[in-house]
Order: sequence, then structure tokens, then C-alpha cells
Amino acid sequence: MARISPAERFAAKATPGPVPAGLATPCQLWPEASLDRDGYGRFWIDGRYVPAHRYAYEQTRGPIPAGLELDHLCTVRRCVANDHLDPVDHRTNVLRSNGPAAVNARRTKCKADHDLTDPANVHVSFPPSHPNGMRKCRACARDRARRTREPQLAPVATLPTRTTPERTAA
Repeated sequence: MARISPAERFAAKATPGPVPAGLATPCQLWPEASLDRDGYGRFWIDGRYVPAHRYAYEQTRGPIPAGLELDHLCTVRRCVANDHLDPVDHRTNVLRSNGPAAVNARRTKCKADHDLTDPANVHVSFPPSHPNGMRKCRACARDRARRTREPQLAPVATLPTRTTPERTAA
């Protein structure tokens, strides 16, 4: 019995899917039974599982450059079409997605409808958890600080005044 090559096994698993907007070729969808918990395809080769999209890319275009990761241009995690994969740095991959960080980065107004594109209204902080910066609306920060301070301030009360006759020089 002839053994089939890993490339033939791989090709037999992928099935054509829809053509995403902005791309010329259809997705090649990996079977749902062979997905990991994050929705990416898994392919068994050399005694271990490898990410199916990485295998597809490396078989046709060569190794993924160091420091880069593959971004699915079609936004379909189970797609293994190598022309739908783009090697990019992590920041670019995250900002192209629809995750919370990407949604917030694209936001132009804060919750109170203040402009986040005006540098005069935006404070960018660099805490260790956000090395590329974190935008904060200055107007909202002022309002928050005011609301925090108001209960701490003593109430202003009018003091009773006594009227005394003026002294006269003797």
C-alpha cells in the first residue's frame, strides 16, 4: 500500500469556501473536526500537530520571517489559502482585527462624544501594560476628577455676623 505524502493529505482536507470581499480567490476551509480551541486548523505531521495555516504558507512561500506572524486577510481563522495569509508584526495583526484593542484604536469619539482625534483633548500614557500608549480623553478625565473632589469639599455656609458700633477715636 502506497503512503500518501503530507502535501496530498493536506490538500485532501481543505475545501473551497466563499470569496471574501477584497480578495480574488476563495477561502480554503479546514474541516471543523480538526480545529483547535481558538478556531485555527491543526495538521498532524512528523508526530505532532502544527497550525494548518502556517504549514500551508511555509509549503508555498517558505519560512515565516522571524518576529512576524500570519494575519488572515479574509478574517477566517480556519482558512488555509496561502494568498489570504500575510506575514506582519503582532501590533499590525492585532490592529487589523475586530478585537477590543483594534476597535478602541479606530474610535474617534469617546463615550461622551468628545473628539479623540484632537491632540489637545487626548492624553497618551505609557503604563507598563500598554507600552505603545493608552489614549484618554482629557475632558472626561476633568469631569471624573471633579465628581471625585466635590463630595470631599466642605459645604460653604454663611457665617453669622455681629454688627458692632464702630469705634471712634478718643
